[in-house]
Amino acid sequence: MDDFHSFINRYLSKWKAADLIFMEIVIDETFQGIEVRDGVTSTHGKEASVAGWKQAFEYFKDKEMEWILTPITILPLNSKEVMAIVRATMTLEGKLINTSNLFFQTFRRKNGEWKLIRTYEETGVSNI
Repeated sequence: MDDFHSFINRYLSKWKAADLIFMEIVIDETFQGIEVRDGVTSTHGKEASVAGWKQAFEYFKDKEMEWILTPITILPLNSKEVMAIVRATMTLEGKLINTSNLFFQTFRRKNGEWKLIRTYEETGVSNI
């Protein structure tokens, strides 16, 4: 578990850099995601998750945008799993947007690497 802190720093750095290849590699084949947007809950697997990251990274590619990723806590769940709770927001044209997304992401140590196996995402959380 000691290496998880190094991993999560690298993960957040790759997220900020819009590194789709890294995201695709770190998301496990068995990934399960739940997203709550405007009170509507949806589920998705790895393919849809990668497509979502690609869409977001492409959308903001030519915009003056910067991710602001704040780890809230890291919770060991068992000997092989850790949950990271991350608040994600951004600046657009130098101004902080009004909302954040909260990500409850569970990573599992598999074959010597950390893999994202589950995500619960709550969108549109106020930044106030």
